[in-house]
Amino acid sequence: MRWSNFHTPTLRDAPADAEAASHRLLIRGGFIRQLHAGHYSMLPLGWRVFRKVAEIIREEMDAIGGQEFQLPTMHPASLWRKSGRWEVMGDEMFRVTDRKGAENALGMTEEEVFAHLAQEVTSYKALPQIWYQMHTKFRDEPRPKSGLLRVREFTMKDAYSLDLDQAGLDSAFDKHHAAYIAMFDRMGLPAVPVDASSGAMGGSGSTEFMVPSPAGEDDVVICSNCDYAANIERATSTLPEVADRDIPELERFPTPGVRTIKALEETEGGAPADHQIKTMVMVLDGQVTIALVRGDHQLNLQKLQDTSGAIDLRPA
Repeated sequence: MRWSNFHTPTLRDAPADAEAASHRLLIRGGFIRQLHAGHYSMLPLGWRVFRKVAEIIREEMDAIGGQEFQLPTMHPASLWRKSGRWEVMGDEMFRVTDRKGAENALGMTEEEVFAHLAQEVTSYKALPQIWYQMHTKFRDEPRPKSGLLRVREFTMKDAYSLDLDQAGLDSAFDKHHAAYIAMFDRMGLPAVPVDASSGAMGGSGSTEFMVPSPAGEDDVVICSNCDYAANIERATSTLPEVADRDIPELERFPTPGVRTIKALEETEGGAPADHQIKTMVMVLDGQVTIALVRGDHQLNLQKLQDTSGAIDLRPA
């Protein structure tokens, strides 16, 4: 095709609500156009880039023995109820009721569907298996923003392994890790693998590949003296050694108008923040629960959810 016939509607200025540099450039360069909040059309130039990225992913997945599937976007509620995640996904899941009253979901992920298909693997001789797909996903994102970075309709590559034992699972995990490193290297992206929370996806462990970006919303902790790196929601640290010391007898003292840890530090008889305990009253799955946090620390809701196993949590 002649370039003169190629549909590339460029703009002199980016929309006023385009804050991220990537969003502004994709709009101005004629790669994408917004249909409505969180939903974008890929224009011919954007689709060419998309296909190149998808092909890199496909080549690296095939190299580790992956088999590509194409699964339905709409899933019956029965599959999600069977896994116990119909309620877990909450308001982020788009739910649809058909004319017969049957409940369905627009897929956010494909564990349930792949698990359904895996029932046909009836012999250990067929293992291991690596299955993957690249397909449209939906998430009822409350605040779509930053162009393609936070949307309600998106394409996701998700992969699943079927293994005979833990050793097989570990091997599959390592293969995927190497494949993702290769993908990002080929795309020229400086991705950093970090420990992360599995969240609603579940599982005993999770690694996220983070690319530094001014438009990013996740904080990552990286140790300068070792190879430890983790999402702040997962990060742990070594506590300083506690030396035995004489503790004075407990004594009551008034604290009128003292509403913060800092104010209590400055009150006569008060203690340093790291010697105080904050009592945070939360509601976990309808049950009033008290979380105790060191005075100079903040309560991390994701860590509380991971520790407690609660599905719904909020301040009391």
